[in-house]
Amino acid sequence: MLDQVPQRSRNARLLATLVAALPLAGHVAATETAGMRKADLAERFLLQTSYSEVDGSLKSFATSRSLLVRFERHGATLRMFDDTAARGPDSERQLLAEIPIRGETEQRLELDLNAGFRSVYVEEDRTGEDYYGRVDRPNHPVFQLFHRKALSISCEGSSLVFDQEAVKHDGDRVEVHYYLSPYRPDPRFVPFEMMSLKHFGFYETYPQRRSGRWVLYAMKFGADAPIVFALSSSIPERYRDAVRDGVLYWNRALGRPLLHVIDAPADVEAPSADYNVIQWITSGDYSSTSYIQSDPMTGQILHAHVFVLRETMMDGDLELQNDHLRYIVAHEIGHALGLRHNFAPARPTTVMDYFNVAQILRIGRDIREGKGALPYDRDVIRHVYLGEPLDVDALPPFCTDGQKGCSPFRSQPPPEPVGIKGDQESHETVPAD
Repeated sequence: MLDQVPQRSRNARLLATLVAALPLAGHVAATETAGMRKADLAERFLLQTSYSEVDGSLKSFATSRSLLVRFERHGATLRMFDDTAARGPDSERQLLAEIPIRGETEQRLELDLNAGFRSVYVEEDRTGEDYYGRVDRPNHPVFQLFHRKALSISCEGSSLVFDQEAVKHDGDRVEVHYYLSPYRPDPRFVPFEMMSLKHFGFYETYPQRRSGRWVLYAMKFGADAPIVFALSSSIPERYRDAVRDGVLYWNRALGRPLLHVIDAPADVEAPSADYNVIQWITSGDYSSTSYIQSDPMTGQILHAHVFVLRETMMDGDLELQNDHLRYIVAHEIGHALGLRHNFAPARPTTVMDYFNVAQILRIGRDIREGKGALPYDRDVIRHVYLGEPLDVDALPPFCTDGQKGCSPFRSQPPPEPVGIKGDQESHETVPAD
């Protein structure tokens, strides 16, 4: 496999962390090259990419579309091709990178990843049929990376994490995080095919061709092992219980203790290859938001990155602040579990909507007091995660961002909208997820 490669986590590793309460050991290489065994050139690899745009401090975060890739040697270069073959029989392989070979032994190649990784897909890893469609597109836009610099190569087992610094065409500095590992789909994971967004919404894989038709799968974690979220050390002690409560709200929705919360090691922050980190942020252009990265063939979520912006919380009484925070975290963890917004006008039936202050505090208080999950959250997540039957006639109404005419607060304008920062709103209104 790869000789210099990262701490890349799945739920089993996070469970080990939960039991041992110790960070996993990894190796950060000082070299800019990574070793690859020649015997593995026929392997199929999973490439997952995220990036942070930087201006003095972290400004914004995004994921790039996850890909299956193959490598082919051409003289002194190793070419990396997109091998997500389920895009369709007529799709052409796209050349993603030409990686210089800097050294060679009988059994392995030394690769200059920094010289080879020159661009990043603009398309985000999570998508939806309402804004992408149910048929894959032939062209995939990228942004180029200039003045590239290798920051680190971390290694453990059969995976690689490569961090790179570069400049975009507009002059903004960007840090790019690559996770590369041999593709090993989880045989226990059961994909959930999304037929439409008529009754409920999950983020979806990009369309893939199967048995002569286009298929989209819901993005979700596997339900056969604990889903572990790690609280960053930057979360103030006075807020940590409220963050835990917001995460564990989803156990009441699921009807079982599937989600767990641990304290992340002091040096761990989002994005992390080994932890699903809830990161506390207090400045920059981040909003309270979350991002997920999945197996592009099955939809199984492999990484979740959650950011909580202090400025999205109300000022004043600590108990009210914490109730507000419980709603924010429950909303963002819903996204981290794969759920889309539900903006259908109705009394509160889900934490995946935006609300005014009074409604937010009521939901937060209910979470604090351990009351049952809201009906849409309960019914939909049990259906997708656990396979429980869903009575769509009894399900609360649904609509989401990309659908025509669907937006928050449609029934009446809120007196004081407060929550999570919106895509086009200031942090004084609501969320961006």
